[in-house]
Amino acid sequence: MKLKEIAEKANVSVSTVSRIINNQGNFSEETRRKVLDVANEYIKPGIAPSKLSGIAYSIAVFVPDANDFFDNDPASSADLNDLKEHFEAHGHQFHMATHTADFAVSSSAYRLLSEKKIDAAVVFDPFIEDKLVDELINRGIPYLVTNGRSYEGSQNFIDYDNRRGAYDVVRYLHELGHRKIGLIAGPSRHLVNENRLRGCKEAFQELGLEWDEASVLMGAFDPAHGYQAVKRLLAEQPDITALFAFNDMIAFGAMKGLSELKLRIPKDVSLVGFDDLKLSEFMMPPLTTVRRFRYDISPLIVKMITELITNKYISEVNISLKTELVERDSCGKVRA
Repeated sequence: MKLKEIAEKANVSVSTVSRIINNQGNFSEETRRKVLDVANEYIKPGIAPSKLSGIAYSIAVFVPDANDFFDNDPASSADLNDLKEHFEAHGHQFHMATHTADFAVSSSAYRLLSEKKIDAAVVFDPFIEDKLVDELINRGIPYLVTNGRSYEGSQNFIDYDNRRGAYDVVRYLHELGHRKIGLIAGPSRHLVNENRLRGCKEAFQELGLEWDEASVLMGAFDPAHGYQAVKRLLAEQPDITALFAFNDMIAFGAMKGLSELKLRIPKDVSLVGFDDLKLSEFMMPPLTTVRRFRYDISPLIVKMITELITNKYISEVNISLKTELVERDSCGKVRA
């Protein structure tokens, strides 16, 4: 029997089962007893619950020091929570620490690596020219990069093709007749933002569209940025007919800004997001966006991290996952 099945029978999360059978965390006696009763009933005689998930490793997940995942970016929060559950479901220890682009000694990542208790690492949402990956390689620590990876050079990664996803958005808007497209981008130092920006530039170049830096505003992946960017972009460039927000949360803020400007979506301005949050199809109008199949990536990361730790024959992991443009009602053809 697997942890997931025990979790379902005990009506708790997979991470709760993992922690209880490995004697970790603080839980009520009732919850602990319920989980152990199910585990003891179904586990074969002679197999200790702590061995249910096989060999346990200590995995570090590094996130940027200045992040707002849990407050304003539910897509990244969901990715991290899902990744945590999958690691713990296999009995591994999950450590999350923050780091800076220059791998400063004051960062929690530096302190964690200095303790030399990490078997492998996942670099989530890396910076441009991130020195953490170099540090992991120098220390001989198996690693994977995700949610933003370098398209140049050798690097272990499992990530979505953010560049292609953004490229497809621009081509889609061009097919609808849009020639003046505003981009409400994410944080400038983050690779995931850079990848989406490069995808846009490639499409602009191929389609013969003029690239105007004034039509690109960068900021946090949150609604406030989308709201403020819309006001500024359309005040300075009222001929913009379409907006591409680099995540759905930015797009939600943009919707509010457009409403206050008395501009209708999509009759006056078309709008596209990125991530396909559940809320997106329930907006008014439903948001056209780029879907990432984020719940497929976590078990793949767990599997490949384990392979990198145990299999000396794997020298590099390069896995690029597809994105999909989901057409809804927030985009339309340019009005004559």
